[in-house]
Amino acid sequence: MKSFHMLHSRSRSMTFHCLQIAEIIIDTIDTCRQKFFLQKALEHNIPMAFLGPTGTGKSAIINHWLLQLSYSEYIINSINFSAQTTSEDTQEMIMSRLDRKAKATYGPPEGKKLLLFVDDLNMPVKERYGAMPPIELLRQYIDHGFWFEKKDCTKINIKGVQLFTAMGLPGGGRNEVSQRLMRHIQTFSLDDFTEDSIKTIFGPLLDWHFNIGFENVLRRFARLFLFASTDLYTKTIKTFFPTPTRSHYVFNLRDFARLMQGFLMFKADAVRDVSGTAEASYRLIRLWVHEVYRVFFDRLVDETDRNTAFDIVNNVVRTHFKERVNNVMAPLMTGKECSDSDLRGLFFGDYLSSKESQGRFYNEIQDMDKLHEAMEVFLEEYNMNSKAPMDLVMFKFAIEHISRIVRVLKQPKGHILLIGIGGSGRSSATRLATYMAMYTLYDIKITQNYGRVEWREDLRKVLRIAGDQGNSVVLLFGDHQIKDLSFLEDINILLNSADIPNLYESEERLEIIQKMQGVSQQEKCKVEMTPLNMYAKFVERVRINLHIVLTFSPIGDAFRNRLRMVPSLISCCTIDWF
Repeated sequence: MKSFHMLHSRSRSMTFHCLQIAEIIIDTIDTCRQKFFLQKALEHNIPMAFLGPTGTGKSAIINHWLLQLSYSEYIINSINFSAQTTSEDTQEMIMSRLDRKAKATYGPPEGKKLLLFVDDLNMPVKERYGAMPPIELLRQYIDHGFWFEKKDCTKINIKGVQLFTAMGLPGGGRNEVSQRLMRHIQTFSLDDFTEDSIKTIFGPLLDWHFNIGFENVLRRFARLFLFASTDLYTKTIKTFFPTPTRSHYVFNLRDFARLMQGFLMFKADAVRDVSGTAEASYRLIRLWVHEVYRVFFDRLVDETDRNTAFDIVNNVVRTHFKERVNNVMAPLMTGKECSDSDLRGLFFGDYLSSKESQGRFYNEIQDMDKLHEAMEVFLEEYNMNSKAPMDLVMFKFAIEHISRIVRVLKQPKGHILLIGIGGSGRSSATRLATYMAMYTLYDIKITQNYGRVEWREDLRKVLRIAGDQGNSVVLLFGDHQIKDLSFLEDINILLNSADIPNLYESEERLEIIQKMQGVSQQEKCKVEMTPLNMYAKFVERVRINLHIVLTFSPIGDAFRNRLRMVPSLISCCTIDWF
């Protein structure tokens, strides 16, 4: 006899083993409902769109569902639209996954179906007459089943492709999608996550983490961190709003996930050297404050906003942790009362351990003299090994930003957007932080004749380092290097999917597949070594090993327009205001 159980009654027993945190999807009532309708749409060959605010899991749910489908029956093609996406780009990205089946007829390999997932469907800008060419291309396929060859305008029949899409609400660079397309698509609306849903998603993650090595008396912080973080997230999105001068004040659930990732970097070993439960508790509360500032408040632009943020943190610490900030931050205080300026002395990192040490762990750094000395040593070592030594003064401002960059680089799929005027030290801080993290820095050299061909060649090199060699690499890219808008379009794709369509020629792609087959044999992967699976493995290695550091200036309208046209600059990056 069958028995039924409520989903939320099963959530707490989950285990995660060695999975990448960024890949974990925890089922809630909403996600199960969404996957049910996706499956029904697939069975009945109905195009489907998920519509909702940023950070509600639209892309994550669809991608996770697609990856669970049988490789023997389906081919997945995920593409991202931005303001610069053209109909030519769209046709090229889709055609790259189709085979020629007959004269003027293209489709997936025999016995398979191509599932096309288009993220940010409503991002392309409207042309002179109000149409969105990439949208019209998709509409033409659904309406008529064919396109035209770009070179000679001959008819191309397309077979065996089904469309799934996700898009945010219109406004802020996103446009209304033509009803000529939407009339064909079943639209599923997603609302912002409730506090209960957020706790259901992230609660098991923290419970699992604090059950690994932490003393019983400290395991309660899994609950405290969850409730305090949810309260702070709610207060933050109600207090800080994007404005023309603060266009990067956009917060969503991805930021909340980055906050959780910061907590997971802190292992039980980091509190074993602490004498007494009270001091261990204070260190964990300081960890919470540190991660909150790194994720949410490092983007704040002036003292007024930072004081407001400090008041929010002060209130949450008192409400949920039942402690006064003065007691928790006593080692950092310079006066009678703790202030926002005192929190500038709050550092966590793993870079004080020796490079040869196998026990490097993310921990609080309380000795400022030792921290300053370590930074000087790193700088000296960098200058000895570099062809372009840097003459830096390691004052507190520089150390703060270097530490923040190292923290992001150490996280899986960590990308960071550094906002500041020229000469503020963004590039120099990145170079030193990359050296401290023991990663490879790839800095693009722009020349007078540098164009799209040279740009694509540089991308091939850096992606091969991350994918082929499996080495962690940092791509440093500044707004002064945007000689063509296609550069920003490629950055948008890398931030989202790490796979730029048609980047590799056939011979180079075959070389990549052969390399991944060798890697799979060494790792004893239990996966069929088909070309599609091997290339997917290459892309996943790129996603894990590639870290993008963007240095943009906030001066003028260009910065605001770029954030509006390429939302991934905010949603996929941690932001640090110099």
